[in-house]
Amino acid sequence: MELEIRHLKVLTTIADHGSITKAAPILGVSQPSLTAQLRRIEQAMGSPLFERSRNGIAPTAFGRTVLAKARAVLTEMADLRIQQGPSDEDRAAELRLGALPGPLLPVVLPRIAELYDERRKPAQPSLDVHAHTDSSMATLLALVHAGRLDAALIGQTLGHELPLPEGIKHAVVVPVEPVFVALAERHPLAGKQVVELAELAGEQWVVDPQEDLGGAAYLRTACREAGFEPLIAHEVNDVGTARGFLSSGQCISLAQATSQEGRGIVVRPLAGDPLAVRLELAWSQDCPVGPELLRRAAAEAYLQLIDRNPSYQRWWTEHYGNERPPL
Repeated sequence: MELEIRHLKVLTTIADHGSITKAAPILGVSQPSLTAQLRRIEQAMGSPLFERSRNGIAPTAFGRTVLAKARAVLTEMADLRIQQGPSDEDRAAELRLGALPGPLLPVVLPRIAELYDERRKPAQPSLDVHAHTDSSMATLLALVHAGRLDAALIGQTLGHELPLPEGIKHAVVVPVEPVFVALAERHPLAGKQVVELAELAGEQWVVDPQEDLGGAAYLRTACREAGFEPLIAHEVNDVGTARGFLSSGQCISLAQATSQEGRGIVVRPLAGDPLAVRLELAWSQDCPVGPELLRRAAAEAYLQLIDRNPSYQRWWTEHYGNERPPL
């Protein structure tokens, strides 16, 4: 392996922060990926460059020599760029990725960067990823169609799918994700592992008025099939206010299965999964990153979220067993 400028940046960033854990998000990679990358660099150099200490990670004597030369090279390269100005090769490719609000986007972005970097050839530019969230799937699709987003992670409520704009391609990432219910920790049903939808008759609900994925219309349909009309007390489109209504016990709401419990709230599956969604990747023909890379990154990132919620972990085990199917 031949050392490149990006390898020198890895070394100096780790040294500056004294920790692989702190350096990883700055470099846009995961901690395991950065650890493996450092190991390959040290193998190429033929000697350890860092050693662990009580205060974190510190350069070895050989590492300090390498770092001094690395900083000199990076300084010289920075001076050259200032004098010459940016070339086409220096300009990073830009990916504008949209998604519904939730825990997936912060996990998938580093994975996209990792996969892109693994496949990138020397002549290819680096990649900058810019994120955009919106609680309306229709809005995300419109932005992709208008060219303001290159791709988006969307959800389709099973049985109530929205048509995609002309020219937008899509692929399934997660075939079925159940919609759960969020309750206050002190709610009488919070101790149950699975909640019957009919048990929620008479409860007050808080919904997001901008959401078109498993929102009020689909909630009403499911509740009517369970024999009651839901009482929608509040329409709230910000997480802070919604959590306040939930944790105080004033309301309940639908929730993503990957939602993390805590701060006064539990998340429980609904018996029979009366509401479920399909996670998809939608992209335009001008997307600068191949859809197969984006889909793989989204699927691998999603699998990291299952264990966040014990209720979803149980649901996943009951439906798929201990083996996690390839998404």
